[in-house]
Amino acid sequence: MSLLSNHKSKFDKKFDEFFGICLDSLDISVIDTLSSSCPRQLLPILAASFDVDISELNEKQARTLIKNAFKIHYHSGTFYSLNKALKSFYANTTLKEWHSYNGKPYHFKLELEATTQGISRESLAKTDEIVAKFKNVRSVYDGAVIQISSQANTHIGAYITQGESIEIYPFVLRELSTKGGFNAFNAIKQDEVISINLDLRGGF
Repeated sequence: MSLLSNHKSKFDKKFDEFFGICLDSLDISVIDTLSSSCPRQLLPILAASFDVDISELNEKQARTLIKNAFKIHYHSGTFYSLNKALKSFYANTTLKEWHSYNGKPYHFKLELEATTQGISRESLAKTDEIVAKFKNVRSVYDGAVIQISSQANTHIGAYITQGESIEIYPFVLRELSTKGGFNAFNAIKQDEVISINLDLRGGF
């Protein structure tokens, strides 16, 4: 059913009919325009309203880019905006400014970690498009470095035995010193006896 009035052109009516077909499958009982939870059919409409390109992106990447669209446009022309846009498409992206790798002033490059998420020719082309769209005019793109790392579990063991041997020989008397003391005491006792003879028979 069209809500357009009868005086509208055939083009408008066809356009309205086209969107009617596209949106017939949507449940509009609850309108949800959040990028993280809205029906996937609304993603292109949200992307157009936020002026971001989600072509060649999977659903998860598209939702992330739309979610970050406001910050990307608010910081437009900065490395913050470029980094946000790149990570929305390829999460394992590291942006390196010129002073971190001894490059020329205002140059930058990308490091793409491909260990867990593969990189195809198409994804590299999409990365170049994002860089061209969101970098400022002054900055010069030095290209991307693809890094692949491997992880291995290595078990290293060590065993140390340490002991001590003690040998006890029979006791041998090597030095003997004798210390002694001598105390001498002397005591003298003298007695004196005095005899006095008195004659008391006559003296008076």
